[in-house]
Amino acid sequence: MKIHFILIISIVLLITLINCSPTTIIIKENSQKEKYSLRKGDIVEVILNANPSTGYKWQIENIDNSKLKMVDETYTAEKVNRDIVGSGGNKIYLFKALKKGNTVIEFKYSRPFEKELPPVKKFHINLDIR
Repeated sequence: MKIHFILIISIVLLITLINCSPTTIIIKENSQKEKYSLRKGDIVEVILNANPSTGYKWQIENIDNSKLKMVDETYTAEKVNRDIVGSGGNKIYLFKALKKGNTVIEFKYSRPFEKELPPVKKFHINLDIR
């Protein structure tokens, strides 16, 4: 009887831990949905095509810092032949969901020194944090 009780408690704890562990939601530039649902504590990984050698860069245009916190920002170059100059890659942003509610992240791809020109691309993500 005691072993059954311990087994049941262990299973309940395991299920609770699985449901509480943060999830990473990966959003690529070419796989955008209307709205993404996530839980408080989850991580959003945004992967955007980029080529900084052209002078263009992704910039966050709009974010609600009370609901999302950017925890990392990196660039990963494509693996190409060493002789190729100026190849592209991916700009990768990681955000942590802080607070429940609906929010948006908006990005623009432009040359920061060409302030009078509109961005070449824009990208936005709608999030529902539960």
